[in-house]
Amino acid sequence: MIDLIRRALRAARLDDVTSLTSLSGGSIHNVQLAVLASGAQIVCKVASGADGYRMLESEQRSLALLRASGAGTVPQVLGGLREDAAAVLLLEYLPPGTDPDWSAAGWSLATIHEQQAGGRYGSEHEVWLGTTCFPGGWFDDWAAWIAERRLRPLLRSAADAGAMGAGEVAAVERLCGRIHALVPSRPQPSLLHGDLWSGNVHVCADGQVAFLDPACFIGDAWMDPAMTLLFGGVPAEFLDAWRDQWGDHEQCAERIAVGQAMHLLNHVRMFGAAYVSQLMGVVSNLS
Repeated sequence: MIDLIRRALRAARLDDVTSLTSLSGGSIHNVQLAVLASGAQIVCKVASGADGYRMLESEQRSLALLRASGAGTVPQVLGGLREDAAAVLLLEYLPPGTDPDWSAAGWSLATIHEQQAGGRYGSEHEVWLGTTCFPGGWFDDWAAWIAERRLRPLLRSAADAGAMGAGEVAAVERLCGRIHALVPSRPQPSLLHGDLWSGNVHVCADGQVAFLDPACFIGDAWMDPAMTLLFGGVPAEFLDAWRDQWGDHEQCAERIAVGQAMHLLNHVRMFGAAYVSQLMGVVSNLS
């Protein structure tokens, strides 16, 4: 692995590595903190296989989109390398800290969501959410997009794997059939982080809060808080500040629940039946 990282560093015209330390968050990729000969520190994400490369490519596109928004703290991409069996993504290292300004972070997220993002929903390129690949494409109707490009494909995959019973599949199908009564067809299209659980909200040494590991697409802004609330650990001030800044609160409980159903379905697809009970609780509350 170290030889692969060295080749990536040379390609990016960076100094050679003197040491590597494993970082948390490497459940999909091998994530290393590299100390360079200059003393600089960078993050190296190492992926294997064609899918691993596509995941890193998707993350790189998403980081570029968030950084282009100019709002919030997002690590800079420093370089990368693709070889036949592996790939590396080199990222700015943001040392951890304490005592963050959570309200400022919530305002930053709302600022990202408020920016003009076109008039359609979806993405230009494929987006990877964990180990799940969602193809690119655009819809004019948000409710139709969430049902046809997220819920139903995930449901088919989970059902085909035997992770859900017939009654559970039918309940999610009923949810898809009622989707236009639950979420608006034309909410403001916003650039979304896409995977905003607490592990991807990082407190930096300077007190800023950084957004890591995005899976960006254009959609309803309530999808980001839906994920944050589902897999929590972020102080209430963060989402309270976001809510105060974000003006569209119509059907917010339903929009959160639909977003959570999508993420839970993805967890069923990736990890199996352990998430079915939680999924069915959310689906039942929407019936």
